[in-house]
Amino acid sequence: MAHHLRKLTAAGAALATTALGLGLSLTGATPASAAAHTAHAFPVHTAYKTGVMPSASQSSRDAAVEKQYDSWKSTYLVHGCASNEYYVSTKGDSDAPNNGPVSEGQGYGMNIVPLMAGYDANAQTEFNGLWQLVKDHKDQYGLMQWKLDGKTCKYADSGTPDGATDGDLDVGYGLILADKQWGGYTADAKAWLAAFYAHDVAPDGHLKCEDDGPNTDTRPSDMMLDHLRAFAAYDTAHDWNKVISRTEAVIAEFTKGYSATGGLLSDFVVNANTTSPKPAPANYQEDQPDNIVGYNSIRVPWHLGTDALVYGGSQAAVSEATAKLESACLKKESGGNPQKVYPHTKLNCTAYSTSDQAEEAGDSVGPAAMAAGDQAWTDAIWKQLGSNPFQDGYFGETIKTLVTIVMAGDYWAP
Repeated sequence: MAHHLRKLTAAGAALATTALGLGLSLTGATPASAAAHTAHAFPVHTAYKTGVMPSASQSSRDAAVEKQYDSWKSTYLVHGCASNEYYVSTKGDSDAPNNGPVSEGQGYGMNIVPLMAGYDANAQTEFNGLWQLVKDHKDQYGLMQWKLDGKTCKYADSGTPDGATDGDLDVGYGLILADKQWGGYTADAKAWLAAFYAHDVAPDGHLKCEDDGPNTDTRPSDMMLDHLRAFAAYDTAHDWNKVISRTEAVIAEFTKGYSATGGLLSDFVVNANTTSPKPAPANYQEDQPDNIVGYNSIRVPWHLGTDALVYGGSQAAVSEATAKLESACLKKESGGNPQKVYPHTKLNCTAYSTSDQAEEAGDSVGPAAMAAGDQAWTDAIWKQLGSNPFQDGYFGETIKTLVTIVMAGDYWAP
């Protein structure tokens, strides 16, 4: 099943920024009383454990986050399907019928909104609405149905509804963020993590691609090691350290065999339950092809770079080492121009195709560039975040919002 079938040509017309939902607050300013109810009111200036920050001042970085959040919220955060629900629209990318939500986007929203609490006076109401939609659209395993129609709000794929691991991960992380921000979500978070562990984790500890999928494959864009470390600290009922160790081992084993100098991981990986994981066949799930970096694995340097920044080389040694390789590889491929980090890249650090361009490919390298300590490359990517050269839609603009929060230093570990 193609959980993340992406555009193969760059999007065209600029997206409107008018509100899609009912009752959305489009202003960022909040009264002081709103911030007083949050434990980590934005901006939270985090001193990362390694790497460099963009050269821009902290105040200008905070302002960039606020501007990007306002744009993202007004375009993609929808008040629906029910009066007590919100969802993240896939507008611009055709990932779901009628711009409906996918669990990946719902999880992104459940990360973004609590991180912006204290700036957005309605953050907790919006988070509760996002979570309500998840609760109202669970599959047989208690995880979110991965794709919904934007009009009917019903499952929008063939067969029995199932869940995608990336969305499930972000929903779980969002619940922990909300619990640390406002309190009151502990039971929900731990129940969700129990369902995730039971159905998205293979017996050996690696992450499956979906909750009803085989125990033999994995998708590197799901390797959100900072999330897994937060799960380990929060939920001692499950062996999350086993998941962390196996995820790091898959990264190390795969890159040693297939991208030793670049640290790149293909969109899908098979034989993940062995010590010899390898690229999936080219047409494994999405035919982008799946045996190289595509619209899934462009997210890997963002996730591994973030883990390295937040947890440092002592805890996140595999993430830091891999992020450094990926940063150098993609800088070389692009000649230091983030716009020329192509969405389809071979594991030897050369472009598979230069006909398809998308900003999210370059944006996602930002946290890895920071972790690598490359100031010029970091600054180039930070500068690109202030634009939208290829008119990216939901996927690119939502990734940009999270990357901007990380690169600004406003991302915190719950």
